[in-house]
Amino acid sequence: MNFSYARENTKMRPSNLPQPRPRVSYVLLLGDFLFYAALFVFTVIWRRDGRCLVGGIIAVPSFVLWFVAKLQLGSSFTPKAEARALVTRGLYSRIRHPIYFFSTLALLGTAICLHSPYFYAYVVLAVGGQLWRVRREDRVLQEKFGQEYLEYRRRTWF
Repeated sequence: MNFSYARENTKMRPSNLPQPRPRVSYVLLLGDFLFYAALFVFTVIWRRDGRCLVGGIIAVPSFVLWFVAKLQLGSSFTPKAEARALVTRGLYSRIRHPIYFFSTLALLGTAICLHSPYFYAYVVLAVGGQLWRVRREDRVLQEKFGQEYLEYRRRTWF
């Protein structure tokens, strides 16, 4: 076996060698964070009322947990449904799709603050798209991990 190739290709890596740490796309995370933080800050500055306080109480912790979920997903985070690894630690030990769950709550909190029919419509469309993605990801993960994924699905919520 050519060990220089094994160091580059983790699929052929001997189990006694330390496995490389998964890389997270910090550019994607930073872009997401800046976009939604700017949207929320603008919203709070624009509308200073009790509705924004309620929306903020929902949105701010949801933003934080959304990004924690992305970090915990590591290199398995991709824009399209792929089955790189079955992540079952951290938030994923209780919730199968914490990124979708917490992003929906963050959008809902922002929508409560904005109180705009257009933003409510956007939230409805976003949730519909996320539910479609959830079903697709579930299918891909079940095909790749089989019974292990079914057991994980039984232990977790959403």
